[in-house]
Amino acid sequence: MIFEAGSFPFLGFSLEYLIGLLAGTAVSIFGFLMLYMMSEMVLNTGQKWLSSAGYMIRLMFYGIAFLICAKFGGLVAGVACLIGFMTGIFAIIFVHGIRANFSKDKKDKKVGKEGD
Repeated sequence: MIFEAGSFPFLGFSLEYLIGLLAGTAVSIFGFLMLYMMSEMVLNTGQKWLSSAGYMIRLMFYGIAFLICAKFGGLVAGVACLIGFMTGIFAIIFVHGIRANFSKDKKDKKVGKEGD
């Protein structure tokens, strides 16, 4: 929980912030899982309307999670929930953006001759 550690100088230990982060991260992971399942269903059945239905369902879960966090945990938990929603996106940016740039200058060792 990098974001929880980063909040210590500003908020101290805040249970509302931690719960908001956990709720946002859990809903984000659930959203990615639903996206995967709906994509498979669209590809297997050919029914394109499932894509839009899946989007609306995921959007509803994001909204409900945010409202619950903001209602019961206040502004701190609401903002933490929004940050939690983006943790999956941050991981994708790190793996495919930042980490990929670190390894682009490395040369792969070729085994054997060309054409084997």
